[in-house]
Amino acid sequence: MLHSINMLRLLSCYAIVIFHVTEYVNAHSSRLHLTFRLAEPGFHLFLLISGVILILITKPTDAPHKFMLKRIARIVPLYWLTTAIAVGLALARPWYFSNAIVEPDSIAASFLFLPHANTIGQIQPILYVGWTLGYIMLFYFLFAISLLAAPGRQVPVTLGLLLAVIAGAQLLPQGDYRLFYGDPILFEFAMGCVLGLILRLPAVASWASKTPMWPIALAGVAGLTLAEFLDYDGLLEAATFAPAGAVLVFACAAQDLYRTPLKLGLLNKGGKISYGIFLIHPLLIPAFGVAVFTWLGDGSAGAALLLASVLVLTTALAWLSFRHFELLANSFIRRTFGVDRAMPRSARESSANADIRRRLPSS
Repeated sequence: MLHSINMLRLLSCYAIVIFHVTEYVNAHSSRLHLTFRLAEPGFHLFLLISGVILILITKPTDAPHKFMLKRIARIVPLYWLTTAIAVGLALARPWYFSNAIVEPDSIAASFLFLPHANTIGQIQPILYVGWTLGYIMLFYFLFAISLLAAPGRQVPVTLGLLLAVIAGAQLLPQGDYRLFYGDPILFEFAMGCVLGLILRLPAVASWASKTPMWPIALAGVAGLTLAEFLDYDGLLEAATFAPAGAVLVFACAAQDLYRTPLKLGLLNKGGKISYGIFLIHPLLIPAFGVAVFTWLGDGSAGAALLLASVLVLTTALAWLSFRHFELLANSFIRRTFGVDRAMPRSARESSANADIRRRLPSS
């Protein structure tokens, strides 16, 4: 149903892959220095999209524990698997994740989505892309608490809890927890939740059904590009990326919900494997980098082959992971904890789409 949103998720993850390949090339090539400045929007869009989808798919009457179990079933299995692989690689070949600290406390923090600094002071788990999931799991936990409130008050309660977390972090001593939980990037998930509420307003539905979304999408892309080149930190980073990202996500979601969904083919299907692309590519880059640079050297040909190899194999492995691991693990956890009664995936998806349509205003 959310074709354009799925496309946005996929393209964001590919941008992140390209960024990490260029970082590897710049760190290990004596002849090249590549610049790719369009990866940062991917992380911000990831948070905004998570907030929007959360509002569209969650029933206000959902039980907090069942809501949290559904999110755990989707997020945890593949992250724990890829983290375990990353820990094994870092122990066997310390150069594989050269900035990682592979000690009991950092391993535990990585699996538990808790902040932990690496050797160069970045707050990243051993599988470094997992820092984003630390925020996502916090958002899910706070939203689960908000489900105890009366229907319709979940988003205001979530915003209040986020403010409490950021304010509380300032009371902590200097360190990883204060830096991580005091980061204003937390508000981007909340902005996604507010965006989800806006999309459900009858007036917005009526307006969006009559208004082309592509100029709004282009405005969002332009804003994200400008924010990337401004390259602010902290509050200013959130202030430049979040509004532009919200404009783009709004345009894509409104196109899906109130206008004729775009026929995006593989780009739509690719959204389903975007999570695998996000988590798997860091496991491939060092191995392919060593092999390709040894064979072709660290020039342009080596860099091009490295990028192509990582993109192709990451996509293939993400598809295999989605079909043969993620779906099975998701269903197993849901059945084991009684979240749903072994309903076939196609039926669950149809039911979820129907529920979204019921709770949206008619256009």
